[in-house]
Amino acid sequence: MARTLAGSKGGAAILAMDAMQVYRGADIGTSKPTAAERTEVPHGGLDLVDLNESFDVAQYLKHAAAFLREQREAGRRVIIVGGTGLYFRALTRGLCEAPQGPDKLRRELAALSTGQLRERLQAVDPAMLERLDASNPRRLARAIEVKEATGRSLREWQEETPEPLVRKFTAFWIQRGKTELARRIEARVEAMFATGWEEEVRGLVARYGLEAVRAFPGIGYREIAEMPREPDQISKLSKFPNFEEGEGAVAGPAPVTLEGVKSDILVATRQYAKRQLTWFAREPTLRKVMLTGNQSLLAALRDAAPRTAVMPDLF
Repeated sequence: MARTLAGSKGGAAILAMDAMQVYRGADIGTSKPTAAERTEVPHGGLDLVDLNESFDVAQYLKHAAAFLREQREAGRRVIIVGGTGLYFRALTRGLCEAPQGPDKLRRELAALSTGQLRERLQAVDPAMLERLDASNPRRLARAIEVKEATGRSLREWQEETPEPLVRKFTAFWIQRGKTELARRIEARVEAMFATGWEEEVRGLVARYGLEAVRAFPGIGYREIAEMPREPDQISKLSKFPNFEEGEGAVAGPAPVTLEGVKSDILVATRQYAKRQLTWFAREPTLRKVMLTGNQSLLAALRDAAPRTAVMPDLF
């Protein structure tokens, strides 16, 4: 789409809406645009912080506001693309201004499991539990933090949210059939390994340390970081000891292998895709577009848009 608009007045720019692509050095595993693509079309939302730095939606909106202003002054249209539902909601509905809780409370919540967080939110704000992704520990912890620190539900704060950054736009929710999506995810994971994903992760471990990469939420980074580098190191990654065979023996876990790691990444990616589908199904402004095979995305988007609509400044 950006190439198609290149011939029009001002051309186009792309703003990434991906919570993992903001981290420098995490390129292959987050499917960042290539260097050539970024030279061809102006991009925003990429490489904003180091892997060991914190980043949140408020920081993203600050960057997005500056990028959108810059492109508007240059006369470019902006295509916003990505799958981070919270970023989309914040851009198009506004960011809730609920304050942060005390550091002690945040540390306490960070130490709890997802199940424990669900139980605690159920106790302090059960209505909020029904409104968010109950499998996401960060969302659960945030809801608890706001309720316990302010005495008000996060829902109340959200209802007082100021005007959104992006108000006039056309948004498309691009889908594929379940079987085709699974095939594409598998092909994507294989392609990332083939283009040096392991080496990328090893480099991040060398630069930031193993614990920092383990804590990075991007799918696959922890799994690859914990892979043995040599075959004789495989047994060292077992979580439980292997006992000799015989009466009362307890079998240890299967050895860590590259194929096993790939399988874990595939499962995690499919689960994330399912959560994305659930999230975006709740967004009323999205126009659903179903793609198949090598069908042209641009043609599908044009078919999905109103026939009489003029192409907006924001997608």
